[in-house]
Amino acid sequence: MRSIRAKMLIWFGLTLGVLMTAFGFITYSSIKGSVIPLTRDLSQEILKARSAEIGRLIQGYQSEVKTIAHREHMRSGDFEAIRRDLVKREHTLNPDFEILFFTDARGRYITTKGAVGNVSDRFYWKEIMEQGKEYAISDPLISKSTGESIFVVANVVTNEKGERIGIAAATVLLKTLSRIAESIHIGESGVGWVVDGTGLVVAHPNPDLPMKLNLFQGTAAGYRGLEEIGRMIAEGEPGQGQFIRPDGTRLVTIFNPIPNTPGWTFGILMPQSELMERPEKLMSRIIWLMAGMLVIVLIVVAVLSRTFTAPILQLKEGVNVVSTGNLDTVLDIRTGDEIQALAEAFNRMTGDLKEYISNLQRVTREKERVENDLRVANKIQASMLPRVFPPFHEMEHLDLYAVMEPAREVGGDFFDFFILEDKRLCFCIGDVSGKGVPAALFMVITMTILRNQVMLNPSLEQVFHQTNAMLCADNDENMFVTLFMGILDPMTGNLEYVSAGHNPPLVSYGGKDFEFLEVAPSLVMGGMNGYAYHSATTVIRPGDVLFLYTDGVTEAMNWNEELFGDSRTVLELDALKGEPVRGVICGMREAIDRFTQGAPASDDITMLAITLTGPAPDGSDISQGPVE
Repeated sequence: MRSIRAKMLIWFGLTLGVLMTAFGFITYSSIKGSVIPLTRDLSQEILKARSAEIGRLIQGYQSEVKTIAHREHMRSGDFEAIRRDLVKREHTLNPDFEILFFTDARGRYITTKGAVGNVSDRFYWKEIMEQGKEYAISDPLISKSTGESIFVVANVVTNEKGERIGIAAATVLLKTLSRIAESIHIGESGVGWVVDGTGLVVAHPNPDLPMKLNLFQGTAAGYRGLEEIGRMIAEGEPGQGQFIRPDGTRLVTIFNPIPNTPGWTFGILMPQSELMERPEKLMSRIIWLMAGMLVIVLIVVAVLSRTFTAPILQLKEGVNVVSTGNLDTVLDIRTGDEIQALAEAFNRMTGDLKEYISNLQRVTREKERVENDLRVANKIQASMLPRVFPPFHEMEHLDLYAVMEPAREVGGDFFDFFILEDKRLCFCIGDVSGKGVPAALFMVITMTILRNQVMLNPSLEQVFHQTNAMLCADNDENMFVTLFMGILDPMTGNLEYVSAGHNPPLVSYGGKDFEFLEVAPSLVMGGMNGYAYHSATTVIRPGDVLFLYTDGVTEAMNWNEELFGDSRTVLELDALKGEPVRGVICGMREAIDRFTQGAPASDDITMLAITLTGPAPDGSDISQGPVE
């Protein structure tokens, strides 16, 4: 005959075992059904942002070709005049363009290299000249002259009467799309890829796949399940799927269509094992935790059954169990005296402590989730700023270096620089009001508007006027940004600049001490619509150094709450005269660290330095191939 103690152990053990097994199965299903969709949703959001980025890039190509199509030489239809104009523009092409060319109504073309021929059999020519479209984008193809992967962006050319007399077009290198695909990092080994409307892979970090692998021919290449993904992509909707590589690796892909393209799609690839790794680890920990809880409960039952008639010992053993961390123990003592009252008070205490720990765990999980989101946001923000130094190898006489260090995971400071169509350097630095995610979002909006406006408006004053108007519109949060922008002609040293309430830059002329650049007082952007900004000019000669910064430099504080200040900034810069721009930036960062002595940063720190290292060369550009 089994004892009461044995019966209690068996019944409690079997019941708890069944319940915990059911609980474990339900928990695993819940984790699998929530963590994996959450991962896919986050990946889809990143995809949408990158797809929009590529769409804006291609839209920019369309706008640039459209501008060329509206030029007077193009609209004249004079083949010889157009030839001279194209050849003259060979060295001012967009770096992403291979060549520019013009075709007449019969398909005859002339390129920036002076080559001629006929493209009336090309689909993009037929779309515009025969089907009446305003513009067309071709599917990717291989350049016959360079072997580079390209696609064609074309726009109709009309004369003064509105008659179609031909098209203006550019062959665009696909290297830009490959760089964007390579910049995607999801998990440990997730990568990006781009597929055109025919299922052809046009961008992938693996150089053996672009322009060679077609999804609809995946089986012949040793892939399984790739054709089904190709059919989903051909429908032009966001989606996801799985396939197996020739080496047996099972991959998960999430994809999203790219706007402003003829059916192209941007996607992310990730091993399925990596997608399931975290849920499986979490479930393993839960199983061990439940096994430990089962053992503890059985021990408690054994102790209670053995000391059923001894309430004092029962209370003592209950205290011992709770002291090990098991807050699920409840003492059921009904003696009607002080021992029962003590047991009831003890039960209330363990309940309150359990609720406190539960709330603490919930808050900790939420904090970890937010911190992870902010780390992803930090990577995205960093990828939007220029990161290659020196940035322009074709301008050996120009040296530039910049850094941005956010005070939090993401910040509101930013810098940017790029080469304009006329070979001038446009650069800027800014500081958005506030900190964290709101400031980072306002920063992205400001950078995007500024880039678009600089491409559209030749006047810096007009650029600032239009940007200010756009930032003021629907600015319910009353956010603003201080901004300094300049356009430098490396050939002459002429610098035109405008400030919107930003810290005045420092400049060292001819190796002399640094001094503040003369900047007229002005209002921040986003503060008042219709405000008029005024530009100024100066000359930067070889050896001069221009230093731009945000208030995170001058307002850096040490443990005594002393500011780094303008005077100390000038003194530290004077000590760095003769250093290259990278040395100037690094030296200033070391000076700030020495001053703050490890005190936490109260604001983002951003610095940018520019110098001309010698006389400008006579200018050259990358070689261009013939028309495709």
